[in-house]
Amino acid sequence: MKLLELKIRRFKEPITGILLKQGTHWYLAKQNVVDYMLDGFIYINRHFVVYENEIHRDTTLYKILSLKNEAKKDLYIYNDSILNGYDSFFSFLKTNQILVAVCLHNEDVIYVGKIMDVGSMAFILSSYDTDLNERGTMKIPFYKVRYIQMHTDYLDSLNLLLENRNNRDGSVASSVK
Repeated sequence: MKLLELKIRRFKEPITGILLKQGTHWYLAKQNVVDYMLDGFIYINRHFVVYENEIHRDTTLYKILSLKNEAKKDLYIYNDSILNGYDSFFSFLKTNQILVAVCLHNEDVIYVGKIMDVGSMAFILSSYDTDLNERGTMKIPFYKVRYIQMHTDYLDSLNLLLENRNNRDGSVASSVK
């Protein structure tokens, strides 16, 4: 297991997580959001990483997260090639209709939604507010994305509400993963 602390350009706090894979464009990690809690997956744009610090095996954080990681193996299916490009990555998210949180230049602001379309330089995000009201679409250039989160407790909770709303309205449940 490799536990990393990644400093993102212009962010106050580094992101800590268990590195699962890395490609030429993205790091994929299980995110350590606070103390010893692992919550969801985070894809971090390597372009914005200013330094990478490996957390040593003799630290309490490493020991606890190592035990938790072994006890709770998350099997996540993805193709390694999505870590090596922007278009393949965003096309993967679009195809699988995954509810994501997108962070751009401000670490205190995330945009929650689903990727609806992917172009050669940008993608279209259909966004929601915290009550899952549709906020409209946003065109986001690939190069502005600092990171994307998925399958966090927050996003999975919103997804449950979204699926419940779709079922209640008589429509087919969302296949958001």
